[in-house]
Amino acid sequence: MLTSLVELAEIAALRTSPRIAVELLGLIPTPALEAMRLARFRRSLRIAAARSPFYRDAFRRRGIDPRRIGHPSELGDFYTTGEDLRATGAEAFQVRRADTAFETTGTTSPVPKRVFFSRREIADMGRLSALWLHLLGLRPHDCVVSAFDCSFWVSPYVLRSGLDQLECFHVEAGKIDAEEFYERAKPYRPTAIFGEPSWMVRLSEVAAQRGVWPLKFLLAGGENISESARAAVERTWGAPLFLNYGQTESFGALGAECRSKNGYHRNDLYFFFEVCDADGEGYGELIYTTLSERVMPLIRYRSSDVTRLVDEPCGCGIRMGRVAKIRGRSDEMIVCGMGNVGPWVFEEVLRGVPHIGTDWQVVVAHDGLRDAVILHVELADGSERQAVECQIQSNLRERFHDFWRNREMHLYDLAIAAHPVGSLRGNGRKLRRLLDERQMEIRAVHSQ
Repeated sequence: MLTSLVELAEIAALRTSPRIAVELLGLIPTPALEAMRLARFRRSLRIAAARSPFYRDAFRRRGIDPRRIGHPSELGDFYTTGEDLRATGAEAFQVRRADTAFETTGTTSPVPKRVFFSRREIADMGRLSALWLHLLGLRPHDCVVSAFDCSFWVSPYVLRSGLDQLECFHVEAGKIDAEEFYERAKPYRPTAIFGEPSWMVRLSEVAAQRGVWPLKFLLAGGENISESARAAVERTWGAPLFLNYGQTESFGALGAECRSKNGYHRNDLYFFFEVCDADGEGYGELIYTTLSERVMPLIRYRSSDVTRLVDEPCGCGIRMGRVAKIRGRSDEMIVCGMGNVGPWVFEEVLRGVPHIGTDWQVVVAHDGLRDAVILHVELADGSERQAVECQIQSNLRERFHDFWRNREMHLYDLAIAAHPVGSLRGNGRKLRRLLDERQMEIRAVHSQ
């Protein structure tokens, strides 16, 4: 009975203005919110078991009785993976009618993951997004210009679902060259700009040369960003740059930064968060279960992001716990200015290039404010390095238009380093294909 009353209070709050919603949600006691979350988990679990072919079969094979499960941890070592979603297909997860779909923008496989939604649940997520944008200072009289990529990607729709509630003036530019964006956005004098972090860095370089206008804030999502790059963006505009955290599978709504910028406040209303295989500092892979009325619920979905849960109070006063800044990936995908890339991308780029060995390695590092992607290859004696580099660049341009476009937009730097055959692996050691030195820097900061 109490849980039902809390749910009614939450629904009523989210259907008011963002200002009133913040006040009303703040009145709900924490124990009551926790009870509601567990009740929603049990409901999602039962619906998935009854209507989803994937979960029905998976639970039967594992001998799991959803009626006996009261907490996600009671599922033991049962998880859902991105490979499950890719191999089985979104239809096997579907429990209700869908009318909207998005696809992942990059994975460790060339096969994208498709995710289904309904417009009703998108509207529900939008109300929560509107609440958060209100907390960051956005108001109906503001003007927003977005540069998120619109091709199959969820982020533009996430933003629009929130702005529909706030009733802001909104211009959708799409992900175009930062110089063109600057000239076309300037007449609107936007008070908030949205886009990917690497693109924000490039836009700020343009604005530093051509002049800025007053902004309330910038908000970026889809990648991580170094604190030095964030500081440079903020110095240019004289405004804060906030980060959003999400995945296509979660409708981009797992968490977002507050003004303290000390981790992402968790969306505990619509997701149940866990961390598995945690180390001594509490860092492990983030796991989440969807709690809202979903077209395709996900039970204990492995995000592949390495982080920890922070439950200590935040200086901003918001009660929701946080997800710490992402430390790395548990799979071999790297998210950078180039895009979301896995080993298969570079295997395809190197396919057909003459005079190179079978061993190669990609290192992603910071080069000033932008990401530097260094492709290390082994080159046979007597080979013309320049010809090999030209072939690699040509393959990238012809086979991966989006990655090449990001390079033309100056969102990352690409270098090709040649080495003697047999030198990369050395002493027969295992060769890690992708190495993210940016994450090593984050670990070093945390360990100090």
